[in-house]
Formats: sequence, structure tokens, C-alpha cells
Amino acid sequence: MNWYAVHTFSGQEQKIKKYLEMRIVSEGLQDKFGQILIPTRQVTTSNSRGKRTMTLSMFPAYLIVEMELDELTQHLVTSIDGVTHFGGTTRTNRVPVPLRKSEVDRLLGVDPDTSAEDVIQIPYEYGESVRIKEGPFEGFVGTVEDVEADKTKLKVMVSVFGRPTPVVLNFSQVEHVS
Repeated sequence: MNWYAVHTFSGQEQKIKKYLEMRIVSEGLQDKFGQILIPTRQVTTSNSRGKRTMTLSMFPAYLIVEMELDELTQHLVTSIDGVTHFGGTTRTNRVPVPLRKSEVDRLLGVDPDTSAEDVIQIPYEYGESVRIKEGPFEGFVGTVEDVEADKTKLKVMVSVFGRPTPVVLNFSQVEHVS
């Protein structure tokens, strides 16, 4: 068996994984399939209020499937609603390319160089005043309304013509007001 990347609709990975597992059993093809994985990693965010751990998808919109590739198994996977194609296929070459052993080892955590947990420092917190350093609102001062640590983005409320206006910015686009 080899490992293959299967591209899916974003946000549908869990549902497609469950449906694929049910189809494998109903078709009696358990001997041609191994594991079906959704690679994730634990990320700890840290700010003045403490640490929070969350699970993030390493490759959004992808499943990693261990299988024996033949016409039947390939059709079974690609016929599932929400599966778009196998990774590594092109318009001219429809034969899926298996993942390299080093890639699979890294995904399975076999590689000792892979860190199991990353720590993201969150330099801003709700209610803090920040100055916008770049973009159309450069020079404006606003208040942090929301922090999206996993995307390194902030929602900042700035006053435009006397009205509060939300602006979504990267951490790098703002600075602390001294």
C-alpha cells in the first residue's frame, strides 16, 4: 500500500473521512485500504490572559489515504461527494502520485526534527490601542476588538468620519501605541 493525498472541499474533511470509511466497509474493500488521516497539529497561543491550546489542520482541504491503487479504489475515492481529485494528478496524467516516504514519516510523527507543538506569541489583546503602520488606514489609531491567533490577524475598530469601522489587519500591520 502507498499513501495518497486526496483534495476535498474545505471544512468537509471529517465528513468525507467518515463517509469514505463507510463506503470501504459497504464495498468490502477493507483489505485494499489502510489508515485515513487528517493531519493536524497542536498550537498553543499565549497572551496576557494565559495559554490556550487548539488543534489546527496542517493541510486544510486534504485527507491522507493509505491504499492499494487500482481503478476500483481510485473510483471509490473520487466518487464521494466533496472529493475533488487526488493530489499529484494533472489534466493529462490522471494517475495519482503516491507521497514520498519522508513526507509520510513527517506526517505520522516519525521524524524527530518535527516539533509536536508550536507556541505562537500573541502580542495584542482585546481592548488594547494600536496604531496602523501600513495600508489605506495608515496612521489611524484603533482598539483591538478580536484576535485571530491562528491566522495572525486582528479586528481593529477605527473611527472613520466619526463612525466606528472594523478593519481586519495582520499583526505586522499594527504597532502598540506608546
